[in-house]
Amino acid sequence: MSRLAFIPVPVMVGATAIIATRLLGFLLLFDELGLAGVGDFVRASTENWINTLLLLCSLLIILLEAHCAYAVMRARNWGRWLYLGCQLVVVLYMVLASCEWFGPKIFRIENADPVAAANQLMMQKLPDALVLLLLFLPPSSRRFFTRRR
Repeated sequence: MSRLAFIPVPVMVGATAIIATRLLGFLLLFDELGLAGVGDFVRASTENWINTLLLLCSLLIILLEAHCAYAVMRARNWGRWLYLGCQLVVVLYMVLASCEWFGPKIFRIENADPVAAANQLMMQKLPDALVLLLLFLPPSSRRFFTRRR
């Protein structure tokens, strides 16, 4: 029988949600900006070294998250911890960039009110927080990651 048959439902839903939210994010980005707008965004992001580095790091994080989803389905405990680490890095950067404590103005929340910015950040990261809850809280998920292979 397939190894995928023994994956607990919360883990399967969490791993699928990681991939689905990233793909949906790309689709919504292309829908909102259009092909020309995405080209302009990439051109603006590659105007200087720090913006280029941030763009490449954001793409690396998306690839790491996809790898985490695959690892989670294969019962690799490091996959869920790496996903948690990616989320912490993203939230930390978003807070620093939105409060204008860190350089470039890409990937930030535009809002003058800190409470509204925090609320918007929380709403953006809510799906990822729910995925983390699915990977860490249910007893079936914890057993799945702690059993020896």
